[in-house]
Amino acid sequence: MTDCIQGFLKKYAPQQAFDDPWKALPPYPGFFVPKKAYREVTQWQGKEMRNLGHCLLGVLAVALRQPDSTQVQPFRHALTCVRSLRDFTMMAQYRSHTPETISYMEEYATLFPNPKAIFLAFRISKRTQENADELRKELRPRRAQMSERVPPSQPRRIRGDDREEDNDQRMELIHSESNFKFVKMHLISDFRDQIYIFGNIPIYSTEYPELAHKEQTKDGWPRSNKIDAARQILSSYGRQYAIRMRILNLLFLQRPGADLPTEVVEHLEKTRPAPTRPAHRRILNRRRDNIHDVVDFGRACDISPETICRELIRYSRMSLPPEPGLPEHPAILRALPVELLTQLEIPVLGFQEQGVYDIHRARCTGARLFCN
Repeated sequence: MTDCIQGFLKKYAPQQAFDDPWKALPPYPGFFVPKKAYREVTQWQGKEMRNLGHCLLGVLAVALRQPDSTQVQPFRHALTCVRSLRDFTMMAQYRSHTPETISYMEEYATLFPNPKAIFLAFRISKRTQENADELRKELRPRRAQMSERVPPSQPRRIRGDDREEDNDQRMELIHSESNFKFVKMHLISDFRDQIYIFGNIPIYSTEYPELAHKEQTKDGWPRSNKIDAARQILSSYGRQYAIRMRILNLLFLQRPGADLPTEVVEHLEKTRPAPTRPAHRRILNRRRDNIHDVVDFGRACDISPETICRELIRYSRMSLPPEPGLPEHPAILRALPVELLTQLEIPVLGFQEQGVYDIHRARCTGARLFCN
């Protein structure tokens, strides 16, 4: 679909009209701002495809907002096609389904095949392209013979007629040989039956076998000698798997309440895995230099010191132990030292990665809400 949209924009609208709103999308939690223009992305990864699904329809509507008289119908068909496909994918991602949501999915699935012919001209296989080139070469000698008998005053009109004939024959060939008959499109018609048989579709994800493929195969390749790689990759992963199972067995035997002989307990103590400190944790930073006590904090956040003191006393009574607790004298509470940190760094595990984290920064300016 991404290639079809690029071909459609190249024919009907300037691609810059799509790239400008695409690159101007603001950040939002769960949405990654595109770093490249739409046409500069050569390979779409899973994260990029999810981003595309969130904003494709809106950006396309902005790019096609000013059609001329000849573009109204193609633009309407293109938007209807993208909208029905996007609505179907949104409904398919529901965590649970009812007969009503399934009927919505069927409705969107039936809407999609009707207008998708607008993209058919941009789904050209290499074989179809070769056939179109051969057809053009076959017509070229015949037209050269006809042009010799044409009066000198009519060559421009003849060339125009030839171009129209070329386009008509090319489109006829494309419509006869191009189609959307591939597995992913066919699966749309089976979603309803699959939901009734297997239940929730999102629980069956391809991310887990992809992660397993990376851990079991790709990570072992650099450690091999690149000659007998298959055997070495399997041996390396087998050792790692055995060590992980050994650690899990030790942890299970060391569970509270386990009745074990003394010699087994001593052996387990010797082989206890060393605790590892988490490599990534949330970090607060960006300390405000002009905040020293409760009064300064209330001034920065536009909250009265009386309100802060009242909430501190209530929190101390409800959540802290009686001793020592917080003092309840207002003068002492106002003088309590305070640090105001305006940014929270949140590590999020990268897509299809292990030990690689993306840092999301939530920041706060004054009394305004956090924004990502």
